Amino acid sequence: MGVRMTEPGKQLGLGFIGSGRIAQAHLKAAANLPDRVRLVAIAGRRRDRAEAVARQYGIPTVMDDYRQLLRDPAVDAVVITTPNDSHASIACDAAKAGKHILVEKPMALDTHSAEAMVRAAEAAGVTLMVAQSRRFSDAVREMVRRLPEIGEIFRVHVTFLVAFSAPPTDWWRSADQAGGLVILLQGSHSLDSIFWWLGRTPERIFATAARRNSAWEGEDEADILCMFPGGAVASAHLSLSAKPPVLEALLVGTKGHFRLIEKPTGAPFENFCRLEMNGQVLLEGLQSPSPYTNQLREFADAVREGRAPLASGHEVLNVMRMLDAARASVRSGEAVSL
Repeated sequence: MGVRMTEPGKQLGLGFIGSGRIAQAHLKAAANLPDRVRLVAIAGRRRDRAEAVARQYGIPTVMDDYRQLLRDPAVDAVVITTPNDSHASIACDAAKAGKHILVEKPMALDTHSAEAMVRAAEAAGVTLMVAQSRRFSDAVREMVRRLPEIGEIFRVHVTFLVAFSAPPTDWWRSADQAGGLVILLQGSHSLDSIFWWLGRTPERIFATAARRNSAWEGEDEADILCMFPGGAVASAHLSLSAKPPVLEALLVGTKGHFRLIEKPTGAPFENFCRLEMNGQVLLEGLQSPSPYTNQLREFADAVREGRAPLASGHEVLNVMRMLDAARASVRSGEAVSL
């Protein structure tokens, strides 16, 4: 079944499932796009928090159960910002209800669950997009546009080191709900970047992980090495314990290299970005609008045009396979073939 389009020029009616920390980034993005979307409903486990969010953003309807929201004909699409372990079941229910879906990363806890999401969306003819927000900064988009200028890429290093002394949301404490911790939380971004920039999955992955902070059950330190045919390598270095944060990427090709640097400004989900090519600054400044705004614009436009969005569920299955391999490598202590 093909993807169902919306009427040209019609605002996409959004229902939010989840009202916690990451939902704020998506809600602000929706407020930035009144020509494309309108907020019509929100459902959350905590009624008081959902009602506070509804007042803040002028959302007319608050529901206790997301299944009520899925029955609302005013909701054309849902934004899922719930704990990791609930993504797949909610997305499948949304697809069966005929709602287009933007789901927070990681797409699901594992590839098997992610494949079920893709099948449900395809059967219902709805759009399924994963919120790989780091694809949507101006610096990253400019770098991707110019990747051919550095020739064949043979080395990529992604550094994603941040600090959380305590869980910003309760479900981070549970390894079952989070699917571990840092590998799915940050590795989902880093491995998605590696997959997208190189345009293919590796043939082998080796990973190590550890826990420094007893505030949660899962791993908060991890290093992932991806080995590609022909000798190309990519690595992702992840931490929840690094002060100050270090957010960088280095891409080395046969004709030159790119260096991408991001620095949090202190405001939630706001970054200063710098893109260099062979030491020359190509772009520098505060990312505005937010990557979440650019991401939601892509989702709304893809729904309206009846096309696959960037970071579609089908595309991100490749990232889920890489994440599964990384966690399997941690368990076995050996490299895992994809």
